[in-house]
Amino acid sequence: MKKVLHIFAAMLTSSFAFAQDDTETPVSPATTWGGSADAYYKYDFSKQMNGLTSFTNSQDSFELGMASVQASHTFGKASVFVDLGFGKRAGEFSYNETTDKDIYSKFLIKQLFFTYQITEKFKVVAGSFGTHIGYEVLDAIGNKNYSMSYAFSYGPFFNTGVKAQYTSGKFTAMFGITNPTDFKSAMDAGSSQKTYIGQVGYVGETGSAYLNFTSGSTNPTPGTLVVPSNENKSQIDFVASKTITDAFALGFNATYAKTKNDFDSTLDGEWFSLVGYANYAFKPTLSLAYRMEYFDAKDAAASLGTVAGTNVFANTVSLNYKVGKLTIIPEFRYDAASEDVFLDKDANPTGGSFFGLIATTYSF
Repeated sequence: MKKVLHIFAAMLTSSFAFAQDDTETPVSPATTWGGSADAYYKYDFSKQMNGLTSFTNSQDSFELGMASVQASHTFGKASVFVDLGFGKRAGEFSYNETTDKDIYSKFLIKQLFFTYQITEKFKVVAGSFGTHIGYEVLDAIGNKNYSMSYAFSYGPFFNTGVKAQYTSGKFTAMFGITNPTDFKSAMDAGSSQKTYIGQVGYVGETGSAYLNFTSGSTNPTPGTLVVPSNENKSQIDFVASKTITDAFALGFNATYAKTKNDFDSTLDGEWFSLVGYANYAFKPTLSLAYRMEYFDAKDAAASLGTVAGTNVFANTVSLNYKVGKLTIIPEFRYDAASEDVFLDKDANPTGGSFFGLIATTYSF
């Protein structure tokens, strides 16, 4: 009887030990991989490079956009997300890290951030992450129109720092402190001043709305590698989306930016943009997207570049045809400016730009 009891006790002890080991050493989940790629051909009917927005400044040329590779991993309350980009689009996005010579060949970190989920509602994110400002995103697969709006092109691209996010039901709030806008290192920016970012949002069953804010120092002109401009920029941004029916959806982006020079008030400026989006799906594989934008840079600072001192009314129509993971996007766009900021076929200044392009995107 004693022998039987000893064997039974040993079995219980072994079972308990195995169960304890399982509890203390959980199996780590596998890394999740993904990515995308895009390319396009653009023809400007003026036979000029009339691109004043991001990523499509070419003429009569087949262009590679960007190849992206993404990886994420979660273990317990902690997670990491890595997003690498290769190509011209990635180079223009990270314009403070590239030159014209290596914009096609440099492998860049688009995003790299760590997340710690303190509670179910509260988390902290540290690293480099895409901006919360605006309706459009860097990766072409995330937009219905292939060319970008002025609001996207002249707003912030990304931030590097730390932010805290609180989510309760349908409501969310975020606040963060980062390096100067569009710099992964404050040392590269030449400024230790910080950028402050914030957001409050509501996400419903058929729509969402976000009020965004950013304010900080040293934000050079997008698309150029320049010495810091001693310029402080504050931007308030509102984004909303609404699904009307299963086939029809609307989006809206209103953004206002004010710049102030640290040493010369004559270099201060402001601009705003109003952008409307409409998307109609004829069937799951075929949809039509329309974007209308009014961009007012009449009082913008000279650091905004060619568009400073003008306003632009831009219309973009894009067809999205999906074949599995591949999307084909024929697109036409007409921009009308109040000043002659474009070029005609004789290279003379003109107030209008009309081009067509065909793009392909693929997600995996």
